Order: sequence, then structure tokens, then C-alpha cells
Amino acid sequence: MSDLICVFDIGTTGARTIVFDINGKEIARDYEEYHIPKQAIGISEQDPRIWWNAIKKTCNTVSQKVKVKDIVGISAAFLRQTVTFLDDKGDSVYPALTWMDEREESSAKEWVEQEGAFRRAMPKILWIKRNKPEIFEKTSKIAFVDTYILNKLCEKIVTDPTNGYWGILNLETLNWDQELAEAYDVPIDLWPDIKFPGEIIGELSGKASKNLNLPNNIPVIMGSGDQQCSALGLGVIETGQAKITMGTGTFVDCVADNPVKPPEGIPIFSIPTPIKGKWNIEATMPGTGTAMKWFKDNFSQLQIQESIEKQMNVYDMLANEASSIPAGSEGLLVLPLYMFRKGAIHGLGWNHTKAHLIRAIMESAALSAQMYLQMIEAMVGSKVSEIKADGGAMNSSIWAQILADITSRKILLPEEKDGAAMGAAILGFCGTKIYGNFEKAISKMVRFVETIEPTKQNARTYKKLNRIFMPLLLDLYKKKRLTKDF
Repeated sequence: MSDLICVFDIGTTGARTIVFDINGKEIARDYEEYHIPKQAIGISEQDPRIWWNAIKKTCNTVSQKVKVKDIVGISAAFLRQTVTFLDDKGDSVYPALTWMDEREESSAKEWVEQEGAFRRAMPKILWIKRNKPEIFEKTSKIAFVDTYILNKLCEKIVTDPTNGYWGILNLETLNWDQELAEAYDVPIDLWPDIKFPGEIIGELSGKASKNLNLPNNIPVIMGSGDQQCSALGLGVIETGQAKITMGTGTFVDCVADNPVKPPEGIPIFSIPTPIKGKWNIEATMPGTGTAMKWFKDNFSQLQIQESIEKQMNVYDMLANEASSIPAGSEGLLVLPLYMFRKGAIHGLGWNHTKAHLIRAIMESAALSAQMYLQMIEAMVGSKVSEIKADGGAMNSSIWAQILADITSRKILLPEEKDGAAMGAAILGFCGTKIYGNFEKAISKMVRFVETIEPTKQNARTYKKLNRIFMPLLLDLYKKKRLTKDF
């Protein structure tokens, strides 16, 4: 018998089920992309049922490939800053407002900014309260993504500090703050119970077991926000360690002993981690990976068709095109504020081709990471010597090399590129006491299979480029959008 953990990884654009063994080996996986209808600019809603339906579909597929009786626990990683509203039966009474939704109650935004800009869920919650009072009246519980999914699994209304952080979490007690509940006028009894990552919160219900084709009574272990899971899944748990995730967006996380106040106007957050007493100093550039998808969907129809005919990965084909272009894309810069509708192309010249633009998009993600890494290093007062990296972009050797060259540091690539899923698996095995602590689990489950060294000549080029990129991007970020609604 081999003990297995079933992991659900619920993301912004899709969800996956992955089963791991105690050595961190992936046994089976399946992925389902959400079908999300086109929405008006500024609105990003998701029916929570799409998350559950994707989990059901992928889990049923995976359950046919493994011995389900060997599954000893279920854990999960979740997208964050996304809220929905549940009635007393646990059903959503309004679509979830994702982290990309721009609707917000203006005074709430001011309150949030006064507190350090991290309570990103509150303007959305107060927008519902003010503009959809009938919905707020029906609300029995405010729910994050983990709240909704865990209730489906084991009928518990809970969340953890890495998700609660975006609401009214007290950063000292890591529990709900009564004073903030009163200040925002959102009663504390509307919030789910706080549980900590790695805790067993219940058992798989009979109904859920039938939906998932799994045995019932499997322990359900509290997971965590996706980036905190990712850091754990890369073994980034000690003060001063850092990781970069390059997927849908680019995320930089550095471990610290205490929260750190960022420079004014800079979106850097101090988020609790599954390791009690440790914090992730985190910065995000949303949409860097999505920008590549946007380029592929709109300008690469021939490659898409060729990839289908030859059964190749279209992104590999695009990356191969980019490899013909020198570091720095001959002065072409993409300012990747795509998700803010402020994205821009800088330095476009007659000599630039499609391949230049592909490489510039890749470079923009790594330049964003370097910009934030420099800021975080200044905030914590120490320099990072090496970076552990995960995410879909790290499946590309070209993109990994670009990251090493731009950061001028060694990049360690893991065997399992889905660090968030690995982190959830570690939480699962620790929650079931198969491993007594995170360090032991990491030593057995996490392996690095490649080290990318920076190329000195390219690093010099990118150092010059970064001096241009950083002020241009920060200036553009502060400006109004050049759209009809500004």
C-alpha cells in the first residue's frame, strides 16, 4: 500500500486535480479550463459552481487512474482575493467577484488604503452591500474560494489566514478583528471560522464522495492561498529565502519574520504563511502570462493551426521564435500592465518583428520580478543569492534563462513545476501526520532538477534595460487609463 494525497488546485482560469505519493511523485493529474462568458470591462465575476464542476470532472478522471483506497487525505490550493456570498444552505446568492473585478465602494477604498492597502476584498464586499442590498440581506456567510470548496467537501464554513488576510484579519492574532468589523459595518458573524493550514477540518461527506468518485470519510486538510502553497512547495520557508512564480501572473515572495511596511503606493503585501511566525513579503504583477495567451490568441493563428496538425505545444513554438532575438529585444519593451488596461509597448521601431514582441513579453515578466525583488530586498534589508522558481513559464528553457539573466541570480527549477499543488500535498501529508513537520516533508518530497546560471553578457544588457523599465512602468501605473472611462 502506498499513501496518496489528492490535491485540488483552484485557479483563476481553471482547476486541476493532482494525486501525489509520499515521495512527492505525481501519480495522476487532470485539468479543466473554466468557460467564462465575456463580461463588460471592469467586471470579473465567476459562478462558484464552475470551480466545483471543474473539481468534480477532473477528480473523476483522476480517480480512474489511481487506487482511490490509498488516498489518505485531501488538501487544496486556492486563488485569493475573490469573494462570494452564501445563504444558510451554503449556496452562493451572487457570483463571486474575483481579484480582477474593479467595482468598489469608494469610501471603502479610502479606508483600505489607510490601513496599508491589503484588505483588497473589502471594497468589493461593501460594493455589494451598498449596490445589492437584497443580496447582502440574504448573506449568511461571506466566503472566499476555499470557504466554498471546503463546504462542498466536508460541510464546514472555514477559511485560513492567507485568505482571511484580504478581509478583516487581525495581523497580530490572525483572527477576525471586532473593531474592523464595526468600522466596516460588516458583522463578525458573517465571516467563516479561521482554521490553520495543515489542520484536519473534517471528513469527505457522502454526497461529495459520490460526486468525486472517492471513498467517503477521507480526512480533509486545510489548504492555503496558492502563492503561500507555492512557497511551501518549493521549500521556501526560512527567513531570507525567495521564490518567483511565473504563471498567469508573476509573483515574488520572500520569507520574513515580521510584516514589513511597503513604500507608499507600491502594492507589496506581508501575508501570513503556513509556517506560524513566518510571513511572505509578496508582490504581484498580474497578467504577465495572460499577456502571452492574448498574443497567441490574437496574432498566432498560423502557429495554432500548425501546433494542432503537428501535435506540438504552441507556446513552445512561440518561445522558439523568441530565441532568435538577442537579449533586450533590440530596445523593445512591453510594460505589462495588461490587467489594469494600462499595458504599453515602448521603443517600437521599424526593425522589430513578431519574434521581438514575443521575447519582449517574456522579458516583461522577468523585469517585473526583478523590480519587485529589488524593492523587497531593500525593505527586508538583505539580498537574495538564489531563487527557486515555478509556474508554467518555467517549462520553457528560454524563459527560465531570461529570468536568470534579468535577476543576475541562480534559478533553481523543481521537478514539480506546480509548486502550489506540491505545497498543498505537503500540507496534506503533514495534516495526516505521515510527516511530523514541514521540514521532513520537504526533504522527502521536493527536488530541484536544474540550476540556471545567468549569462554575464545578457545580465549586463538587462541591467541597462531595467533602469529604463522600472521608472516607465511605475509612472504608467500611477497614471489614468487611456480609455473611454479613463
